[in-house]
Amino acid sequence: MPSQSSKMDLKAIELGRFLSARRAQINPEQVGLPVGTRRRPGLRREEVAMLAGVGASWYQWIEQGRAKNVSREVLEAISCVLKLDTIEHRYMMSLAGVVGPERAEPQHDGLLIHQVVEGYQPNPAYVLDRYWNVVAANASALRLLGAHLTEGNYLRLLFTDPSFRELYIDWEQGAADEIARFRAHTGNRLGEQELTSLIEELRAESGTFARLWETRDVSDGSCTVQEMSHGELGQVSFSRITLDFTCHGGYRLVLLTPDQATRERIAACWEDRASKTVQSLEPAAADMRRRDDDTTSDLLEHPRARRPLDAPGQPHSDLSPGRRRPVGSSRMVARLDAR
Repeated sequence: MPSQSSKMDLKAIELGRFLSARRAQINPEQVGLPVGTRRRPGLRREEVAMLAGVGASWYQWIEQGRAKNVSREVLEAISCVLKLDTIEHRYMMSLAGVVGPERAEPQHDGLLIHQVVEGYQPNPAYVLDRYWNVVAANASALRLLGAHLTEGNYLRLLFTDPSFRELYIDWEQGAADEIARFRAHTGNRLGEQELTSLIEELRAESGTFARLWETRDVSDGSCTVQEMSHGELGQVSFSRITLDFTCHGGYRLVLLTPDQATRERIAACWEDRASKTVQSLEPAAADMRRRDDDTTSDLLEHPRARRPLDAPGQPHSDLSPGRRRPVGSSRMVARLDAR
């Protein structure tokens, strides 16, 4: 298991790479500098340092992952120069250790989580843990995203499962968006063994993941529109809302609310099919009830069945003493049928 110091080193390295990636996206004209002749896109390190009021050597150390205990004031100045948005700013602060880590939480209550997702039926809902393993999903989510959804990791399915990939209308853009959300969600857990293993596995299995991971884009993505191409439903659209479980650190509830057209498609396809299944069972059930009625009628029409019952404690008149059997017993019915 990585030590606390090694985790901090990894975060410092990631902070430097993140700032370098953001620096490359800033046009000199955006900050009032001439473009001139440049070998690489974006600002130079010394330009960021000058605009942020930071020593050039100190900023170089930050990007190289060698700086320790970078102050909030320095980070705020760099954020202003690089024009970081709210999510990028939060991610930068998290890597620098300015934002405290999430508290360790006890083992999650599986029953509670399943009750939450089931309560959102008939709309799809599922829960991701801190590494995006799918820990719960309701029936609608399984039908929409695949029955194997709860057997794996959402990112691994996205990059290694062809059937999951086909759900995305624009898979390349969808994959980039998911990675940006994942990076923002897990930035404070950099260096944890399970996260490191997952990233290395996906790097090895998917060249697209490896390329997109290096962009170091981050995104909140808590309220988005997710469009899909579904085998049964066709093209569908959902409002996707992601909520944090405050009682379970790192766990996230994803709710998919269909738009009107998608709602109508679901009603026409899934609900109509369920209705037809019920209807197909009705003739068999009616036939079974009819047979039961016929059997009861035959018994009631039998001569012995029409005779009044003997008084309590007395044997039936056609049975010899000592051979009395209770009314309605299987042997009594067999005796009547034999007659």
